[in-house]
Order: sequence, then structure tokens, then C-alpha cells
Amino acid sequence: MDRFRKYLERSKVVSYSYLDLFMNPESNSSDTSKLDLVKPRKWWFLLSGLLMILSVIFLIRPGLVPGIEFSSGTTMLIQFSADTKVDQAQVREVFTRLDHPEARIQSTGVNQYLIKTDQFEIPDGAFTEVVPESDYSQKDIAEPALLQVVGKLTTGKESSDAGEIFVRSTIAGDACNLYAVRAEVPTNRELDVYELVDCPNGRNYLVGVDGATGWVTESDIREYVPNSAPVEPTTSSELELGEKAKVESEIEASIGSFELLEFSSVSPVVSDAAVRNAALAVIIAALFIMGYVRFAFSTLEKPWRYAICAIIALFHDTLIVLGFFAVLGPILGLEVNLMFITGVLTAIGFSVHDSIVVFDRIRENITFSPRNSLAENVNLALTQTLARSLNTSVTLLLPIGALLLLGGDTIRSFLMSIFIGVIVGTYSSIGLAAQLLVSWEVGDFARWLRIRRNGRDMA
Repeated sequence: MDRFRKYLERSKVVSYSYLDLFMNPESNSSDTSKLDLVKPRKWWFLLSGLLMILSVIFLIRPGLVPGIEFSSGTTMLIQFSADTKVDQAQVREVFTRLDHPEARIQSTGVNQYLIKTDQFEIPDGAFTEVVPESDYSQKDIAEPALLQVVGKLTTGKESSDAGEIFVRSTIAGDACNLYAVRAEVPTNRELDVYELVDCPNGRNYLVGVDGATGWVTESDIREYVPNSAPVEPTTSSELELGEKAKVESEIEASIGSFELLEFSSVSPVVSDAAVRNAALAVIIAALFIMGYVRFAFSTLEKPWRYAICAIIALFHDTLIVLGFFAVLGPILGLEVNLMFITGVLTAIGFSVHDSIVVFDRIRENITFSPRNSLAENVNLALTQTLARSLNTSVTLLLPIGALLLLGGDTIRSFLMSIFIGVIVGTYSSIGLAAQLLVSWEVGDFARWLRIRRNGRDMA
């Protein structure tokens, strides 16, 4: 390595200071400080402001493409047999005939289509389930399962209660062991009850909500009224098939045999809960990050500045990622779904980690060089951590890029949000978070506003 460095120095390809910066990122030599990243900070701010303004404009128009988790609706992924000749126009014609002209049909492979529509109508007591990797034919169309209504209940402990209760799924089929939330139901709503189970903590009830079943606990209801007389089971011929089965039958009859690879339907109640929970996840993460940074740098003067600068960089990164998705969504078919939220939170974690690494080096430089100005210590910290930040980001981007090229559509939103977020987060840790500390300390913002105000007064 030394021989290679001497060759480059002798041939004047690159100066020693910049070469040593990347070959020895931990170097504390004064030569590395010749790379001044703090002085042109107003240009960093200008670039960040421009990207944020463009992101806001793109979010207004054309806007994001929401997935069914946030907009409600139904998604089907179907694979036609190899001997079936089919195109998008035929599939669109079938869905138009079934009163779904809004259907978005996307080809995802040979004779494979991803179809997104408004939520299917499913009659009470009719529930269907997709069995992956099963051979599909006309005879395999499942009619709705028949569930006998044994009574009715009213949600909410008191009639004056306001809010919602959770309808949950079971763990391993155990009705006394409830876990994931399947739906949120407003209080004072009447629901059909299909089954009752006495558990150690009270009675649980199997109810139907928006075409799905789930369990509620005795503590979440006010009244249960059993049927006065046994209800005779309804025969399958008397019960209308759910819209899912109708769609499958029509596709089979009009185009040919196919396999249903994926099926999901999200009601407006669930989609509203998903939007609310996603927003809460980002807000809670930001608050915890602010508290942690404030605590971690409590030994420094004005530690809240470090926390606020980290949150500003976090908001900056999130807004720009959303802006990129607003541009790429209509072009590449990228949707904002729960995988996207997971990717954004992951990218935020990397961004904050980079900022904290820079802040930690600033703290060390302030400790060892207390007579230096904050701008000098920040610039030294940036040059000392620049190579590490770039190397870490590139190492992460390479496998993500490979997965984007080779992976499937299911995780594309997740990968793209991380890919964009890592790039923007690396930039913000260098060009925004630490630069804000310096501008705050030297009073740049007050000076720029004063100059602007004086200019207006002179005019």
C-alpha cells in the first residue's frame, strides 16, 4: 500500500492528503483538514432546500401511488397456463364486464398479471381462502364457507363509550390465545356471532366484520343476545357466492384455466388503521431518536442542538424519499405500502447512525482541541469520517442494487426505499446535520435573514 501511495504521489495523480483520507480514514493529521466541507455550507443548504421543494411539488402532483394497505381494495396475482393465449385487453374486458372498470392490470411475467381493484363485496358468512401452489381448475372454485349465526353482540363496554375495539386472529387456532389485529370496529356496533369459547380470562366471541372473521373478548362488548331458536344452516345454493368466486368463474370461462398465486383484500377500516399506525411509527421513532441523541451528547454544551439537527436531517431524508417515490411511482409502478414504510424506517436508522458517528467525532475533537472553533472541529470530524460513511454506504448499496435487479416485485418498494434513503441519508449526515450545528453556533440564519430584511428595506 505504501508503494502504491508513493507511486501516485510521484506521478501527481492525487495529493497525499486526499489519498490518505480514504486509505486511512482514522487519520488525525492536519493535512486532511485541507478538505473544507464546512465553508461552502450555504450551497449544501441550497441543494437540500431545492430537493425538498421539488419533493413537495411532486407529492402534490402527480403524488404517491398508495398500495391497498393504505387505500383499501383487492389485489390478485394470477398465472394463466402456458397454452392459454391472453393479453391485458382481454383481462380488462372481463373486469369491466364485472363492474370493475377501475381495475389496474399489470403484466408481471409470461401469462402472469397483477390486478388491483376496489374491494370485493363479500356477503356475511362467506369467507374464502387462497391455497398457494395449488392446481387451479373450474371445479376448484371454493364456495363460501357456511357459518351459523348463533347470536348478536354490541361492541363497547358502555353505551357512552367512544372509540374502537380490536378484532383479533388466533395463535395456532387457539381461540383463547389472540394476537394480530384483523380489524378495528367502532363501539356501539352490532355484530353477528358465529362461535363462543369460554377461556380462563372470560368468554371470547367469533364475529364477522367486513367479510372477514375474528375474535373479540368479553371485556370489549356490552351485550350478547343469543338466538331464541336454533338457526337452520343455509344451503350453498341459497347463499350468494362472494364476488371473488364470481370473478374467478368469469375469468375461467372467458379466458381459460389459471392459478391464483396471491389474493389479498383490505377494507377501508383496516386501511385507515394502517395509515394511522404508519404515521405513529415514524413519529414515535423520531421522538425516541431525539431523546437518545439528547442523552448521548449531554456532556456537551447545548446537547438539544444535536438532537434537533438529527431530527431535521431525518425529516429531510424522509421527504426526499417520498418525493422520489412520487416521481418513480407512476413510471415504475412503485407503491407506498407497508413494505415501503419498513424500508423508510430502515433507511432512517442508517441516516441517524451516520449522523451520530459524525457527532461523536465532533465531541472527541472538542474534548481534544477545545481551543478550536466549532467549525474547525466539525470540518475535521467530517473529513475523518467521510471515507467510513462512503465505504459503508457503497457496501450496502451494492447488494441492494443486485436484489433490485434480480428480486421480485413483492419487495421492490422495500428495496427502492432503502436504496434512495441510504444515498440521501449519507448526503445529509455530511451536508446537513453537522452543517446545521455550525450555522446555529455562528448565527448564519439570523445573519442571512437580517441581510434579506435590509435588502427589502433599501428597495
